[in-house]
Amino acid sequence: MFGKFVYGQYSLAEAFWKFSVLGLFASSFIARALMIFLKQSAGYETRFLQIVWNNISLLSMNPTTFIWLCFYIAAFLGVATYSIVCIIGMWNTYKEYEKSKVLAFICMILVWIMVYFAIKYSIY
Repeated sequence: MFGKFVYGQYSLAEAFWKFSVLGLFASSFIARALMIFLKQSAGYETRFLQIVWNNISLLSMNPTTFIWLCFYIAAFLGVATYSIVCIIGMWNTYKEYEKSKVLAFICMILVWIMVYFAIKYSIY
């Protein structure tokens, strides 16, 4: 399924709405929820690096905070990886789309904007 998306074998509408919009929204939503749980368990520090800095020794960190930190880091890496997959997949779809290059270019620009906001939204 993702292989066909990466190689640009889906239609432009399906690649844009199904994989890019829904995929980026779902992955950034999961990362955002895990960041909220991390902040709740760490006492609502304002930034991600403050949580790590205040609990510099991971072995002495509160176990629930450490678990949420691991989940959040995994989810954020997933968002970053999926963002790269979306950009590659939409680029290949853009190259294969023959009806309207302007529409395909607009979709490509929108995917870049969504990737920016998905990563920004995941960082908090």
